[in-house]
Amino acid sequence: MSDNGVNSGAWLAFAELAGPVLLLMLVIGLAAGILQTATQVREASIPFVLKLGGMAVLTTVAGSFMMGGVEHYATRLFNAIPGLVHG
Repeated sequence: MSDNGVNSGAWLAFAELAGPVLLLMLVIGLAAGILQTATQVREASIPFVLKLGGMAVLTTVAGSFMMGGVEHYATRLFNAIPGLVHG
């Protein structure tokens, strides 16, 4: 693994870990905003509770997938350390 491989692997692992969370928060925030606008309810705790529940469901359902990318990257990185140090 070269320096570019380390860099691109880190970005890919970050995207696999943070991407589903950011996408879910975007969808929930948009839906809650539309719902609050339609009903004229201005309560800040509604989107927070929805996002908290969504995050709990997401980590339960897709947590192993999200951490799998980080685990794969860490394994490749640890195996590549001797080549990066001596190479």
